Amino acid sequence: MAAAGEQLFGNILLGSRSGAAQGSLKASAAGLVWKRSGGGRTVEVPADDIAGLSWSKASRGSVLHVKRAEGHPLSFMGFREKDVEALRSITSRQIADDPLATSGHNWGKLAVDGSSLVFRIGGRAGFAVPLPDVSQAQQGREEVMLEFPLDDTVAGDREDTLVEMSFYVPRDNEDFAAPRSAAAEGKQAEDGEAAAAAVVDPPAKVLFDIVSQFTDAGAATGDAVATFDQVGVLVPRGRFDIEMYMSSLKLVGQAQDYRIQYDSIVRVFLLPKTNVPQTLVVISLDPPIRKGQTFYNHILCQFPSDEEAEVELDISDEALAAKNDKCGGRLAKRFHGPAYEVFAKVLRGLSGTKLTKPGTFRDAEGNGHAVRCSFKADDGFLYPLERAFFYVQKPPLLLVFDDVDSVEFMRQAAGATSAKTFDLAVRMRNGQDYLFRGIPRSEWTNLFEFIQAKQLRIENFKEAQRGPGAAAITSYAEVEDGGVDAGLAGISAGRDSDEEDEDFQADEEESESESESEDEEGGPKIVDEEDVKVTKKQKTEGKPKKTAAAAEGAAPKKQKKPKKEKDPNAPKRATTAYFYYQQDHRQRVKEANPGAGIGDIAKGLGAEWKALTAEEKAPYEERARADKARYEQEQAAYKASKAEGAAAAADDAEEEGGDE
Repeated sequence: MAAAGEQLFGNILLGSRSGAAQGSLKASAAGLVWKRSGGGRTVEVPADDIAGLSWSKASRGSVLHVKRAEGHPLSFMGFREKDVEALRSITSRQIADDPLATSGHNWGKLAVDGSSLVFRIGGRAGFAVPLPDVSQAQQGREEVMLEFPLDDTVAGDREDTLVEMSFYVPRDNEDFAAPRSAAAEGKQAEDGEAAAAAVVDPPAKVLFDIVSQFTDAGAATGDAVATFDQVGVLVPRGRFDIEMYMSSLKLVGQAQDYRIQYDSIVRVFLLPKTNVPQTLVVISLDPPIRKGQTFYNHILCQFPSDEEAEVELDISDEALAAKNDKCGGRLAKRFHGPAYEVFAKVLRGLSGTKLTKPGTFRDAEGNGHAVRCSFKADDGFLYPLERAFFYVQKPPLLLVFDDVDSVEFMRQAAGATSAKTFDLAVRMRNGQDYLFRGIPRSEWTNLFEFIQAKQLRIENFKEAQRGPGAAAITSYAEVEDGGVDAGLAGISAGRDSDEEDEDFQADEEESESESESEDEEGGPKIVDEEDVKVTKKQKTEGKPKKTAAAAEGAAPKKQKKPKKEKDPNAPKRATTAYFYYQQDHRQRVKEANPGAGIGDIAKGLGAEWKALTAEEKAPYEERARADKARYEQEQAAYKASKAEGAAAAADDAEEEGGDE
């Protein structure tokens, strides 16, 4: 569902140099917002930035072309043919029909439309080339050749890639005929038309000059602007020479090279490591680079914190000024300081991306900016930054606060109030859950105060506020008004039950053996198998056998508390707004996704619910409030009935006692 005045279109592809990425497009009078599926980059086009809209019918759905006042044009693919009317009414804009040419002619009209080079055949568009994607242009006598970057950032599996194309522009072409200057007119009056023609640039030169305005000369060829030798890279692992060009950087290794366009860099992070004199420079990419079937969303470069560096860029003053105009004016001719800082600043100046450093968070000792933990089978560090969590190292994870639905403080075992560590669960709006285990207990208060200051929703707020010494948490998520259903949260997270196995009874000898096999850090010691056998034998021979009397005098084992039976007369608990939404839309999602399991359907409904606006949620919240009022009324009557029953039972007991 969508609010009045806007509409959400699913399964919309955004075309780019790296292929097509799938996502959803929200259209409204305020503009267009495209969000990539599974998280990642969000593309926003405000209404005042839309210079024009056009519509084309393609083989796999229709295409919406968006011409922008600032920036290169965008193409959204995957619409139905009837969606054009909805887009016209929502955006209140004219959407011109732009039919595509289906003939295979290689002769046509070439025109520059904004920052796109459009080739038309018989008045219809054959293809369009975004000129900012061109890395190099070369001019021949009557032709212009365009080269496209060969980088390793991809949006999916691509078998074919466009690397270059040539346009033949004859001398009699009138579309790119240069206007004659006053000097040329005077030259014609003196020497005739032949001399004047020599003064006027040929059409190929005119096209080359137009294209060159949108490209970075020397982006993919020539000498590097700056080079950093033998940089230690943790992900992908190896040592690389990093060469920075005008519009791309290249990682040169012994076995593998990577080329990355600057427009694929989302953000650069400076992360000092805790208790180690090393600093990480993290390069976040969208789309990621790929090696075989492995994708790398983040590149982790590691520098010694005490290493100094001085770099002078191999760049002309004109190119430096042009780059600063385009990328925010933070590029200088020379840089000096710590190696990690010089590297990050040069990269920021060339790419125009933001540089993020740790904020106010400190660990319990006050020395570091991260807390030690583990994710799945890997040990690493979690950095609470100003706008995101960043986990280092395998795999590196960036969890932006805007995409976080809730967090939960969890202990490793029920009843273990004296545990040395705890877990932190982070749940995203797209249904993905991340569990960071083994965080030292001393970090509880710092993390709680930080998360509360960032106004992130804490599911078990009361227990988390009491601290790690409070009663153990046994529920995974409490259902509150507008909260997450506990059962669905458990299914999506795949959490195991905390109940002990009733068939398992550990004897005293095994308990002692396990307690003695733990080292000072709480982990198991590595013991040779023969040593284990000898130790068990010695204990068995040296320990007297238990007699029946001793067995009878032993302390009884703790019995498991029986499960409390639910009163069938108790009123049904109130239903949440989210559950009402599930009831209304579960069948639709199930029919649209045949073969999907219960967990997949729940995740899909959860993602839809999170995407709804306050107006769209209002009908379900109204139903939830009405049901809550019903529950409170029935609960009050139920409690009153129980109180009357208890009083009557007490009177009966007194009467029976008097009879005796």
